[in-house]
Amino acid sequence: MEEKRFHGLDALRGIAMLLGIVLHAALPYIPDVEAVWPADDQSSYSITLIFHFIHIWRMPLFFILAGFFTKLFIDRKSWQEWLTNRVIRVGIPILIFSPLLALTLPWIFSFGKTGEIDFFYSMEGYPFHLWFLWHLLIFAMISLVLKPISSSANILSAIFGYISEKLFQVRAPILLVLLISILIVPSGGELISNPIASGLYFILGYVLYKNINLFEAIKKYWKIYLLVGAVSFLLFFCLEIFKYFDPFQNLSTSKTKEDAEVLIWLIQQPLKVTSAIFFSYAFIGLAESKFGNYSFAKRLIADGSYWMYLIHLPIVAFITFYMFRFDISVIIKFILAISLTSVICLMTYRYMIRPTFIGRLLNGKRT
Repeated sequence: MEEKRFHGLDALRGIAMLLGIVLHAALPYIPDVEAVWPADDQSSYSITLIFHFIHIWRMPLFFILAGFFTKLFIDRKSWQEWLTNRVIRVGIPILIFSPLLALTLPWIFSFGKTGEIDFFYSMEGYPFHLWFLWHLLIFAMISLVLKPISSSANILSAIFGYISEKLFQVRAPILLVLLISILIVPSGGELISNPIASGLYFILGYVLYKNINLFEAIKKYWKIYLLVGAVSFLLFFCLEIFKYFDPFQNLSTSKTKEDAEVLIWLIQQPLKVTSAIFFSYAFIGLAESKFGNYSFAKRLIADGSYWMYLIHLPIVAFITFYMFRFDISVIIKFILAISLTSVICLMTYRYMIRPTFIGRLLNGKRT
């Protein structure tokens, strides 16, 4: 690909990061979320729909874009410089923000459950939302092992090339969908504890950077990818809502009920992965075909999103938990939490972070 700045993909990556605010603002209003997150007295199926729609593609898109920009960086500079970049822009933020989150999130979540503020430090729940950064570090460490081997072993390079062609370089990656669907089963359908599955999304983006034909096809046919992703998502969400209404109450035994629930969950996994990949391709194509030009607003979102990703969770969690005490519409609470958190994050970045060395640490030197 020509040496240019992908302003559309930069903005897309930033928007996906900012949507973390929406996801975490939505969680208290999802039915049956109490086991993993403090919940409001009211729930909302509308907010649940928004949550699942964003959640199904957001992290896969993150990893696809991370792989894409990794290959771009290595091609334009070097593999060694990329490793140094990972240490500075991923490793150092992990070192800085891990103790800061351990100082805030545990007592905020306790406040959400009890309504009482009791400051304490705890690593319970770590790595919190920093797990995405840990996966990126794992990929960098794996490359330390594989890079020397692949450089000196022609047969290994040939094998990777064959696998890459069959899994990652096709317009409809059905084999990849099936493989990821199988791999995410042991981790409950999530990527957080599954760097193997997230690594496949990363490789998908890594290969996409050099696959000009596929990249141009994604830009041209993004509406088709969007349609397939939407159909897959609607089927997934219908099954999700179906479970909320306890459709198995008339089954003869609890074992039969459990088997039926497991079967539905297994059906959901390929729908989830199909939706994740096709939505990701659709948004990549849309971003580069329609929003590929420079603008100050897109650049500000792209640059500020990393800071906002790092700090948003304690802010949005405290705001949503504090509003539990108010008897107002959950939609109003939801919008207020998103708005207040976004303003705080954006203003702190614009006036406290962007002009300082922290801004250069997170985003590199601005040009």
